[in-house]
Amino acid sequence: MEDKEFLLNIVYKNKTVKFRVVNPEAPLASLMTNLRHAIGSDGKLIFDFPSIDASGAPMDYFFGKEDPNLHEIRVMRPRIGHTDQTLADYHVQNGDTVHLIPDPFPG
Repeated sequence: MEDKEFLLNIVYKNKTVKFRVVNPEAPLASLMTNLRHAIGSDGKLIFDFPSIDASGAPMDYFFGKEDPNLHEIRVMRPRIGHTDQTLADYHVQNGDTVHLIPDPFPG
């Protein structure tokens, strides 16, 4: 059986990167950690994830996917008590586009 690569188009700050997901069944938090540390072919981080916003509030990041019916980005936040949700829980498939959504929280 041949394994097919699982690729996502990831959009953040007007930059789109095709990103290979090694384990699409991994929890979203693990995928975000991998993305934060992903290095491009130029040896630099693919995306710059500031840890604080302009006001000094700490930042967290979530994945988001466009709702085709509403034409808006729906944030893929973990449901209360469910921290191990995966791309499949949000119907994300190979080749889909997902967005990185910064979310400042009160410190």
